[in-house]
Amino acid sequence: MKTFLALSLSAVALSAANPASNMKLTFSDEFEGDKLDTTKWATQGEPTAITTFKTGKITGVRITLIKKEDMIQTNGIYTRGKFEQVRGYFEASMRMNGYKGHGGTMSLRGVDDKAVPFINALWESTGADRLVPWARYVDDKGQHDLRAEGSATKLLKAGEPSKKFNTYGILWTEKAFTWFVNGKQSHKVDRTVVDTPMSLYFSHRIGEWERPDLNLKQLPDDVEIDWVKAYK
Repeated sequence: MKTFLALSLSAVALSAANPASNMKLTFSDEFEGDKLDTTKWATQGEPTAITTFKTGKITGVRITLIKKEDMIQTNGIYTRGKFEQVRGYFEASMRMNGYKGHGGTMSLRGVDDKAVPFINALWESTGADRLVPWARYVDDKGQHDLRAEGSATKLLKAGEPSKKFNTYGILWTEKAFTWFVNGKQSHKVDRTVVDTPMSLYFSHRIGEWERPDLNLKQLPDDVEIDWVKAYK
C-alpha cells in the first residue's frame, strides 16, 4: 500500500558521527541561572511546575507534576516566538521519568499547528525505560503517525533513562528526520515536505490514557534538562 511519503524506518541503534560536527551553534542554554531565562523560553501549564536546580556540577531545569484532583495536565517550556529554525540538529541532555502513568518529551514543532503540512518530531518517554522516537505528520488528508517498527524496544540499559542524563538529538535535513540517543541513530523518516520554521518544546504530562497507570506514591518523578543546543 502506497503512503503519502516514502519512509525508511529503523529502530536499530546504529553508530553515527556527530551530526553537528560541520554545523554552527545557533541556540544554547545551560540553565545556570536561578530562574528560567524568559528571553529564550516561554512556559506552558502551571508556572510553579518549572524550576531550576543544581545537583553537584549539574545545573538544569526541572519539570514536575502538580498534584490536583484529576491529575490531567501538561507542563513545559518552549521557544516559539523566541527561537525558531528551518532544519539543523537539535539536542538536549535529559533525565526522563522512571514510572508509567505520565510522560516526558523533547520535540520539534511547527510554529503554526493549524497550518498544513505540519509535523511534530519528538522523543517521548512513557516510563519503565521505554523511549519512543517518532513523528506526527498532518496534511490535507489527515493525521499520520510515523513510528519505527518495534519502537517500544528499550534503547538504553535498564534504569538509564531515569537515573542518568542522556543526550537526545533530532537531525532535520531536506531529506529526512533522524533521531539519535547518545550519538547513536535510532530512527529515521526519509523525506519531508515541511520547510517552515520549527521551535523546541519540552514537556511533562499526564494524558487521560495514562491516568489509570499513575501511582501518586511514585511522585515526584520529574523530567530534568541539563542543557539544550541547536546547530545549523
